[in-house]
Amino acid sequence: MKVEKEIFYHANSNIKYNVGDTIIFDENTTNKMYDLVYNTSFMLNNIDANELMINKKRNKDMNFSIEELQLLANTVNHSAFVLRELALEEIRLKYCPDLPSRLRCLYVCEKESDAINWSEVLKRNGKQAKQILTLELTGTIFKGDGSMMYRVNKPYIEHLKTAKEYWSNSTNKQDEILFMGTAKVIGVKNID
Repeated sequence: MKVEKEIFYHANSNIKYNVGDTIIFDENTTNKMYDLVYNTSFMLNNIDANELMINKKRNKDMNFSIEELQLLANTVNHSAFVLRELALEEIRLKYCPDLPSRLRCLYVCEKESDAINWSEVLKRNGKQAKQILTLELTGTIFKGDGSMMYRVNKPYIEHLKTAKEYWSNSTNKQDEILFMGTAKVIGVKNID
């Protein structure tokens, strides 16, 4: 859906912005989701989870330290996340390429209270929102169902089915608003 000079809110955990700043999200922009998909790995003493498991099996040692278990848990969780996001991007590119990419968008909210709630979600996930931004948006938004974004290890074909449902917007239990375009900062509330 196209928007022009419409007001939305954003829980900002990135660099600090000031009133009057302009934020541009386009096909050349990436966000933290992109970095999580393409630039994140988990290692323990320069060994990844696969190598750890191969070594454990080879040595017939199935005793794991807390650190090794954390490496395995992080890897499994991240793999589910990456498969989900790659399926979502594959379906978007195939069926609705004009919609904002989850990997190249700014996530926004219609109400300031929703942005404050997202700042609490970020905090629970180890990220700190620095600001609640009031933005004047001109560009394209997509309202997806954020309740579908669970990290589940399942066959890729199932991720593709979920992605088709997400982009068809057939259900919408929890708004997740993706934005691409130009955002002008018209209000800033710093979070201590």
